[in-house]
Formats: sequence, C-alpha cells, structure tokens
Amino acid sequence: MTATVSARRQALAELARSRRAEGSAGRAVKIAAVSVVLVGLAGLAWLFLRGRTPTEILAVRESVDGQIAQLQAAARSGQPFDSADASFGAVFETVRGVPEAYRDQARAEIGRLFEAREVAEVESYFALPPDRRAAELDRRIKEEEERRQKWEAERERRLAERGGQGGGQQSGPGPQVQPAGQQPTAGATPPPGASRRDRSEEGRNARSKQWIDKTSAESRARRTEYRRAKDQRRIQMGFEPRR
Repeated sequence: MTATVSARRQALAELARSRRAEGSAGRAVKIAAVSVVLVGLAGLAWLFLRGRTPTEILAVRESVDGQIAQLQAAARSGQPFDSADASFGAVFETVRGVPEAYRDQARAEIGRLFEAREVAEVESYFALPPDRRAAELDRRIKEEEERRQKWEAERERRLAERGGQGGGQQSGPGPQVQPAGQQPTAGATPPPGASRRDRSEEGRNARSKQWIDKTSAESRARRTEYRRAKDQRRIQMGFEPRR
C-alpha cells in the first residue's frame, strides 16, 4: 500500500514538472513570436516612413549622417579639433537642390549637423590634457576669426558682382541654414534663402527646452564651461564674445 502511494506521489510530481516545463516553453515561444511581430512592425513602419520621406531630404540626411560620423570620430580622437575638417560645403550643395516645400525638413537636418559640430568641439576640448586647453582655445579663436574674415570678403565680392542689389539678401531656392551666432565654415557658403529662425522669446524658450530634454546635465555643464572659457579668452584677445 505504501509503495502504491509513493508511486502515485512520484507520478503526480513528474506530471507537475512536465506541465511547468511545457508552460515555460510555451511562454518562451509566445515571447519569441511577439518579438518577431514587433520587429516586423517596426521594420514596416520604417519602410513606410522612409517611403513618405522625399528623396531630396533622404539625400540631405545621408550627407548629414556622413558628416556627423566624422565629427564623432574627431571628438573621440583626443586630438585638437580641426574646424577645417568640419566643412559643410558638400551638405550645403545637397541642400541647394531641395524644393521650397521641403525647406523645413532640410533645416531640421542641418540643425542636427550644427549640433553635432558643437558637441564635437566641446568634447574634443575636454579630451585634451588640462595644460593644453588654453593654447587650443587660442588656436580655435584665431581660426574662427580667419574664417569669418574670409566669409565676409566672399560675401562682399558676391554683392559687388550683383551691383549691390538686394541689400545683401540672397534669393533663390534652398533654405537659410546658418544658426544665429554660428560662423560659416571656410569654403562652405550656406544655401540662399531668408532665415525663418524664430528669434522671439517664445522661440528661444522652446529651443532651450528642446535642448534640455535631449541632453544630460553633465553635457550641459561641460558646454557651459567651454563657452564661458572661450568667451573670456576672446575678450582677452580683443574679439567680441560669440552671440
């Protein structure tokens, strides 16, 4: 009788273990199936959105992504940041072909590029040993002023060729993509077109909120420290601080 009860208990235990194993396997299969479905839906969504993105914007995005990859590599290198390597001329040439209807999308892509450039500038500065940072600031400021002078000379030359018509305003297709306070890179002329950057207090507050939402406190602190050090050095060298 005892043997029979023991055998029965053993059989029930085996049955319970078997059911638990089947349940675990079933859950694993369900999880895997759900994962496959979600990945598939994400892929379809990406294809759908890509299909709705104009080819002109896709071309700008590809060009911007290539420049951003170069900037990120420069920021990690621990070497002095060479602004000449961050020339946006090729990107601007791509933007020039963007129709009027897609200007806002083109501006958003160029905004990513300027943001990546500033991040690379800041991160490459802090990647240097502290005893080399002051000399690096001097080099960068002098380089920026040389670029600014070249850009202004080129602008004056273009105005002279047009006989000064238009009061310095450029016209034609393509968005104005140069943010306020950002000097153009040497050899890269921003596409023509009036700037639509919102300079109102509400616009500035909205941009500040977006910046805070997408950056870490550490990143913001490093950028603030870099800008303060650079502006102080610009004043010492006889230049105006950046806007």
